Amino acid sequence: MSWGNAGRIVSIEFDQTTMANMTAALEQICNRLPPDSDTHENRKRIADAMIAYARSGGSTLRDFQSLGSETLKEMTRSSADDSFDHGRPFRR
Repeated sequence: MSWGNAGRIVSIEFDQTTMANMTAALEQICNRLPPDSDTHENRKRIADAMIAYARSGGSTLRDFQSLGSETLKEMTRSSADDSFDHGRPFRR
């Protein structure tokens, strides 16, 4: 399946308003990604969370924005945890 077909399946699954809200929220949240974290994988993670939420009945822009913000926080928190060296004392 090509990416074009995948996008078509998602657009058929949701009404026009839900798609517009997801698209707007995804763009807003992805614009807040730090440059070193602005990857396809991270954008996909945020989009997948929004799609799952829409499948559970979510449809408002505000809800997608909140979900995207929370997903972004989790991503930045987990990347900070991954880069923290627990075995060494703090140095300046």
